[in-house]
Amino acid sequence: MSLDGKVALISGVGPNIGAEIARHLAANGAAVACMDRNEDYAEAAAIAVNEAGGKAIPVVADITIPQSVEKAIEHTLSAFGGIHLLVNDAAVSDRKPFLEADLADWKMVLDVVLTGTFIVSQQVARHMVAQGEGGAVVNIVSTSGHRGETARIAYGTAKSGLLNFTRSMALQLAPHRIRVNSVTPTLTGTPVGRPESPRDDASPPSDIPWGRWGRPTDQSQAVLFLLSPEADFITGIDLPCDGGRLAGF
Repeated sequence: MSLDGKVALISGVGPNIGAEIARHLAANGAAVACMDRNEDYAEAAAIAVNEAGGKAIPVVADITIPQSVEKAIEHTLSAFGGIHLLVNDAAVSDRKPFLEADLADWKMVLDVVLTGTFIVSQQVARHMVAQGEGGAVVNIVSTSGHRGETARIAYGTAKSGLLNFTRSMALQLAPHRIRVNSVTPTLTGTPVGRPESPRDDASPPSDIPWGRWGRPTDQSQAVLFLLSPEADFITGIDLPCDGGRLAGF
């Protein structure tokens, strides 16, 4: 699945799914802008791509601030001349159960996962429309967005919102030949916000029928397919990449 000549912007390239998506898209021909609020993450992702023979730049931005996103997009356009692909992976999570949840945490999670994704998507989509070449967007959801949980109420609520956000974007951008889909990972790599705590395949989860944890490569391959020309007739759908976990709920 070739992405030759395409430029991809990825929000949230920490050392898990986002960084692997950057490597995978670049390995298939895309030039990649690795965007993260954490400068170290952005630079590490870009370095990994370039050392592997791909083409990438680091971009530092706070996606909850429109002006910051605007500068990041300008940087990308200056470096690569356009943006054809977008992956919205940036996320933060809360941890507490509902009765102990903090309003500040609730607002922070929704601000990043929902509002930040809206800001980035709208600004990039406007450039795609102006370019007149169409495009493709993939939003990264979570099995938490498909079901209730005993904690993380803000995270699950925000991720569920991305499902309808994806469908609405798909309908509204189809006339501009911009496809919009989402991928639903399950427990993959390291927990959100905890890159120092990798999951151990020696102790597989009991509720994933496939019998192992998710791997960032699982998710990056699903994203690659949905961004590729091979998925030209697919828009407005969610692709679970979860080892069958949702099938059991």
